[in-house]
Amino acid sequence: MSGGRFDFDDGGAYCGGWEGGKAHGHGICTGPKGQGEYSGSWNYGFEVVGVYTWPSGNTYEGYWSQGKRHGLGIETKGRWLYKGEWTHGFKGRYGIRQNVSSGAKYEGTWNNGLQDGYGTETYADGGTYQGQFTNGMRHGYGVRQSVPYGIAAVVRNPLRTSLTSLRSEHSNGTLLQHDSPSATLENVPMTSTITRGGFALSLYADADAAKLKKGGLFRRSSLFGKLKKSDSKTSLASQKSRLSFLKSESGMSSTGSDATSTASLGEGAEGEDFPPFDADIDATTTESYMGEWKNDKRSGFGISERSSGLKYEGEWLDNVRHGYGCTTLPDGKKEEGKYRMNVLIKGMKKRVIPLKSAKIRQKVDRSVEGAQRAAAIARQKSEIAASR
Repeated sequence: MSGGRFDFDDGGAYCGGWEGGKAHGHGICTGPKGQGEYSGSWNYGFEVVGVYTWPSGNTYEGYWSQGKRHGLGIETKGRWLYKGEWTHGFKGRYGIRQNVSSGAKYEGTWNNGLQDGYGTETYADGGTYQGQFTNGMRHGYGVRQSVPYGIAAVVRNPLRTSLTSLRSEHSNGTLLQHDSPSATLENVPMTSTITRGGFALSLYADADAAKLKKGGLFRRSSLFGKLKKSDSKTSLASQKSRLSFLKSESGMSSTGSDATSTASLGEGAEGEDFPPFDADIDATTTESYMGEWKNDKRSGFGISERSSGLKYEGEWLDNVRHGYGCTTLPDGKKEEGKYRMNVLIKGMKKRVIPLKSAKIRQKVDRSVEGAQRAAAIARQKSEIAASR
């Protein structure tokens, strides 16, 4: 084996061992115009193990196979650090990906560069999800646990969590070769699109917004938006229960934007005093969800429960109550029936025809049983995820 230096037409260079006209042994190769560098061992033109540094400062230290990252390796990309296994250029099998500034982290199994199988996500505010993933999203069964409201309320952009999972970028490290068969130093895109994730716990810190007037239903377009009146035919109990199970929408972009949310705030009928704004929440209030997930959202059967006593068991769709279920208020009273996008449309009332009421009762009971089964499965999946 001989050694020497070879200069490429694009400005890159290789300095190290050679054999059969290819890089072999130990050597250093720089990218086009001298930007980027791989330093390590070679096997007839292919990297084996070493350190690759991109012009942006991103690095990879670990094993390679046929020009792709394969085996154990550590990648730093911006504020994200990944430690684990690689398969044919993708994050694969098992690894940990963590944001070194916010503390957001995923630990679990991977497939083709995305969270897939079982894993645990820890979000910037400290909340967690343990359970199943598919193609980088929470999908299957899992348990989501929030942090106390007093902590979640003070987390601000850009660390505040959203409705989306901590999805990894889909990059396999395929590189551009120099115009020479003598070495295989390659170059991958220097930037990545990273989105943050979390859980929509409908918590508010606006004290002025707690001063509600009597009569009607109020709608809130943003966290600190103005309250506007609108008519409502929903029951008082339904309005109260909506305080804690509110529809949220996720804002997804290449800059990792946070979620925006809409919330409907109820008030008692004329002459009744409605409890203080989101009265069941204080600085220690937490919320957990156990059940089914589809495409990063609570969908199917599940149970959501607050430490204050507010609880919903039943069907979900896109993060809101949808279908048959039962809501238990903090005072112990229950609201049972059919929900449509978080609003009770068929409830258990004394004036309802007995036969019709019996059918509703039967469907509610089946949904509650389904939610309890889903919660039990979610706990099992959570335990599997935690053990990996």
